[in-house]
Amino acid sequence: MAAWKFTDDYLKTYPALASSILDALVFSDHALNGNAFTGTLDVNASGAALGTLGLIVNMTEIHVAGTVTNADNTLTVSFQSTDADAFRTGVANAIPIIGGEITKAASMGIDNITKTTDTADDGPTKDQFDLNVELAVGSSTVTIVSQVPMNGGLFSLEGTFENVGIGLDDLNFLMGSLASGNAWFPTEQLGPYMKGQTSFGLLSMGITAFVRLEPSFSLAISSISVSVGISKLPLMGQSLYLDPLAVWVTVVDPMGKAAASWGLQGSVKLLNYANQGVSGLTNPDFVFDFAMTFPNPPTYPNFLLNGTLENPASKSVNVMLQDLLGSSTDVGLSTDLTVNSFEFDTSADVTTGTISEFSTSIAMSGGFGLLKDFDLEEVAISVSYSS
Repeated sequence: MAAWKFTDDYLKTYPALASSILDALVFSDHALNGNAFTGTLDVNASGAALGTLGLIVNMTEIHVAGTVTNADNTLTVSFQSTDADAFRTGVANAIPIIGGEITKAASMGIDNITKTTDTADDGPTKDQFDLNVELAVGSSTVTIVSQVPMNGGLFSLEGTFENVGIGLDDLNFLMGSLASGNAWFPTEQLGPYMKGQTSFGLLSMGITAFVRLEPSFSLAISSISVSVGISKLPLMGQSLYLDPLAVWVTVVDPMGKAAASWGLQGSVKLLNYANQGVSGLTNPDFVFDFAMTFPNPPTYPNFLLNGTLENPASKSVNVMLQDLLGSSTDVGLSTDLTVNSFEFDTSADVTTGTISEFSTSIAMSGGFGLLKDFDLEEVAISVSYSS
């Protein structure tokens, strides 16, 4: 059956399809056997929806397979491209920075969920049209994803990851002229946090490209962004750790006049007073999302940190104070008082990486007790509450 679209069969029941990618994609043939769907997308007939992708992968037709379920007033469509070699080769050729053996796989995918109650103005409940690229990074593989570009201009392939261990050299394929000596990474600026570090965690990666369609197709890399994590960095004794310290790196024009900029953020973990040290990092009592600033003498000679608390388990104020100051700490607070918010600003020594002071305000609820300000050694905590 030639020139078929999903809206030919399903628009009357599911009017929101008129505002979906399924109204734009044209199939030169298709088959539905039970819930199993196969088809051939006609790149030229699908216009802007597939035009740019067709140029990137150098294909005029795209074979797909997946499932289509029409039940309980819901249409669920999920299918992927099936010509793995053609997609991988096309992406690798179009984006030379990830060419050769770097690109392990590439595919196009559609995921659409449309209900009979969805309107044409609001669109379907779910309507994703993605380009997926799997890359080799060291001994690992990662997947970065972009919405399929439907015109010229900028588009980005991005991904976030867990448990992807790397060395800095593993990312040099992205960094152009800054690859030599890992010049893209702020090794010197990180000072104590880089001492003895040889392994890192890849937390995220992004590739931003600029596509030109006229007078002829071309694709150029505008920027590269990676977030590299350094883990298990003690900040205050065995109770407070940076885990991870996330180093954000953005490299503009990597294949030309490459230039890098950096930022720092991550998590501070406060460990339970009965399980401190590295072993306690898997089950901290409190986790603080923080931003960090590089030293900039003489205005601020040390690393500056500020952040806010996450307390999903509603731990008490007493537990927090015991974690910070020791299990014997008792300032007369009710055990029913829980931490609502905890904001802090502090600095970490540029030589040691540890904090020299810790000042903050704790907002609490859940009980009533004696509240007071106190200092102990180099830690200062101001406590407030709302009843």
